[in-house]
Amino acid sequence: METKVEETLNLSYDDFEPFCKWTREEGHDKLEVHVQDFKMEHMSIQIQEPGVVTITGERPLDDTRWSRFRKQIRIPKDTKTNEIQANLSGDILHVVVPRKTPALPAKKSSTKTSTITASMASNYLFGLIKSAISRLEMNTMLALPVAGVLAVVVAFVAYAYKDCHCGDAES
Repeated sequence: METKVEETLNLSYDDFEPFCKWTREEGHDKLEVHVQDFKMEHMSIQIQEPGVVTITGERPLDDTRWSRFRKQIRIPKDTKTNEIQANLSGDILHVVVPRKTPALPAKKSSTKTSTITASMASNYLFGLIKSAISRLEMNTMLALPVAGVLAVVVAFVAYAYKDCHCGDAES
C-alpha cells in the first residue's frame, strides 16, 4: 500500500487552455471560461497583481492523473476589483467584472457601441491564433502525404500521355 507521499509523487497533470470569451456590457464586463467537468471547489479566482485576474483549476481524472489550467486575464483600470463575482453554470464559469462609474456622465449618443480594449481582446485573439496554428499544423501533416500522392499521379498521367502520343506519331 502506497503512502500519501508516494501517491503525490506519482501524480501526472494534463494541462489545458480553456476557451474564454470576453464581452462588454453596460456597467460591467463578463468573462466566460469553458471548464468542462470542473466544479467551483476545483477552481480559484485571485487578483495577484493590479489589473490581472488569475483563474486556476485542477480536478482529478483518476487516481494518479489530474486535469488543470491557469488563465491570466488583464482587466481594465476602471474595474471594481472587490466586487468581482463568479458562478458556474454547467461547464461555463461566468465571471462578472463591475466597472466604476465615471465621475461626470458622458454624453449619450444615439448609436450604441461596444468596444473592447486591445489588452482584453488580446487574450481572446491569442486563444484563436493558438487554435488556428494547431489546426494548421494538423493540415500540414495531412498536406505532405496528399502532395506526394498527387505528384505520383501527375507523373503517371504525364508518362501515359507521352506513351500514348508517341505511339500515334510513329504509325
